[in-house]
Amino acid sequence: MKTKMLMMASLLLVLALTGKAQKLLRANFVIADYKTGIQHTVLTYPKFVMGMDATGNITFLKSRGPRDSSPDWGDFEDHSASGIEMIGNLKVTYYGSSDWDKEGKIKSVEGVPFNYYDRFDIHDGKGKLKSIGDEKISYNNAFDIHEKAGTLKSVGNISIQYNNAFDIHDIKGTVKSVGPVKITYYNKLDNESLRGKIRSVKGN
Repeated sequence: MKTKMLMMASLLLVLALTGKAQKLLRANFVIADYKTGIQHTVLTYPKFVMGMDATGNITFLKSRGPRDSSPDWGDFEDHSASGIEMIGNLKVTYYGSSDWDKEGKIKSVEGVPFNYYDRFDIHDGKGKLKSIGDEKISYNNAFDIHEKAGTLKSVGNISIQYNNAFDIHDIKGTVKSVGPVKITYYNKLDNESLRGKIRSVKGN
């Protein structure tokens, strides 16, 4: 399956955390031929890189330290107890039992706070990543009547648009744009074997 990565290299957002600046250096969005939605998102910070799947769950965490040779934490699982743990040379804290729906999930990485949707977010999926530092992460929900509920809607000020019922020749749910990047596909006007295959990525 051919995949293409959309690299928002120009993205530079400054997060003021605990008295020192934390910059989101890059956000990579992976899409694939013949598939709908964002397949995977990778967010790069000065001290760590983390992956997020299509359902808003963390999939890996990796240190960017020059002396850290630890592999990607690709077999990531939420922690079973609150406290502090070192992953490579990263200091990671976890939510405790008093945090209800967030218990066992990452609370911070090197001082950068992580937050998640919980029972008070009645229109969104419980447990999905809600923010990293000051960067909000949103998903389409019941109010987005033309979009599939649960699909990634935005990361910070980067919005994601999808082909929907108004795009009559395209497959519903395929990614139409990521920020300024436009994606087109072979559609119902093309040979059947090509429908849903990525035709072009512009503005990247």
